[in-house]
Amino acid sequence: MASSGPTEAPGCRRALEELIGLTRPDRARELSDRLFTRFGSLGGALAACPAERIELLDHAMDVERTFRCFQRVLKQMLWSALIRRPILSSDQTLHDYLRGNMAYERVEHFRVLFLNAGNELIADEVMGIGSVSGVQVWPREILKRCLDLNATAILLAHNHPSGSPAPSRADRDLTEKIANAARFFGIVVHDHLVVARRGIVSFREAGWLK
Repeated sequence: MASSGPTEAPGCRRALEELIGLTRPDRARELSDRLFTRFGSLGGALAACPAERIELLDHAMDVERTFRCFQRVLKQMLWSALIRRPILSSDQTLHDYLRGNMAYERVEHFRVLFLNAGNELIADEVMGIGSVSGVQVWPREILKRCLDLNATAILLAHNHPSGSPAPSRADRDLTEKIANAARFFGIVVHDHLVVARRGIVSFREAGWLK
């Protein structure tokens, strides 16, 4: 089942213009229009390859520094809202965190959230970075990290750069392999969330993870 992701609000274009205007008020409209034309959204502009963004900004490094500072602040806010609380895969706070970190990435990232017995977050680690259409992950490396961290449960997540959160057959096969391996060690796989610009799909809600 897919949870609907937020569409690009009309105010997002204005927000990008205001962000650029902090350092280049005279060119804010022009530069924001360039970024929207190329990346299609505020999230896309923030997650863009820095070299490509810098070129569109005419190498205005003061603007690029503002972008990077804003990214750090945003991710820290999302992280702070997530820690020191039980994590459920259906929690909107978790969805916001994953969308902020993954939805606009241009290649696939596979991350694992390691949880303790109270379902509180121990660590969030990217276990694989792939291409626009796939990422290779080794279940044994995930389980080894669980044992290193004394994690009793994990939550899997990966993004689809295409924008659609619909899981592939390969996604389902990999999830089954990880869940079977984790079961042997007494580790629970709570869910696998596929994150994309157009929403999030939960394997558990869809009935693919028992």
